[in-house]
Parts: sequence; C-alpha cells; structure tokens
Amino acid sequence: SPHLANEGVRRPKRKKENAMSPLTNSDIQAMGRAVNLDIQEPDLSQVAYSLNAMLEAMDKIELPGLNGVEPLPIIPPFDPVSR
Repeated sequence: SPHLANEGVRRPKRKKENAMSPLTNSDIQAMGRAVNLDIQEPDLSQVAYSLNAMLEAMDKIELPGLNGVEPLPIIPPFDPVSR
C-alpha cells in the first residue's frame, strides 16, 4: 500500500457542537413509517446499527465550507409542464 504523509498522525478529538446522538429504534421506525416501511425485528436492530455507524462516519468528514452549502432534494420537484 502507498505510504501516506499523515500516516500515524492523530488529530486531537474535539467535540462537535452539532453532533447527533444515536438514533433509537423508535426514531428509525418513525422514519420508516414516513416512507411506508414497517421495520420490525430482527431487521430493526441491523438497520439501527448500520444507520448509526454511517451517521457517525459522516460526522467525522470535515470539508471546509461543507456546512455552508444548502442540501439538495433527493427527489426533484414535480414539474407538470415537462411531463
């Protein structure tokens, strides 16, 4: 593997002001219901674990100016003229 310039360098841990607490099973079930998904055990535990791990990993991404960019909608707005 290629040698990385920052290999072995550790950043000091700092608490982010906007860090989220982990989502609960109840939170995940509510989000699922919002999109017509009924998430029950044994899937619920796996979804909770995976989603919380992904959110934790994303929270560690530090790109300059990232928080200043407005999020885009996942689904484009409906435009009846173009259909």
